[in-house]
Amino acid sequence: MNKNKVLVQLCIPVTGTSYDILLPRTISVHQAVCLISGFFTGMTGGAYMPEEDSVLCNMEDGRIYSLNSSVEDLHLKNGSKLMII
Repeated sequence: MNKNKVLVQLCIPVTGTSYDILLPRTISVHQAVCLISGFFTGMTGGAYMPEEDSVLCNMEDGRIYSLNSSVEDLHLKNGSKLMII
């Protein structure tokens, strides 16, 4: 596995789906939300339409991640469970 990326499980509660995705450790949460939102809007055929204030959260404790933090700053590791709301 690439040490510059982390494999996380991403849940999209609105659609009831989850996916394993690779995130670069250096990407900011804001950049990740934008990329994820665009990708999943297309992939779900428009079933997932993100809001401008979409956030990335820890799925286990509900903590909302700061948009300015990087994946590395959050100490995310392979298998971390996230959700986008």
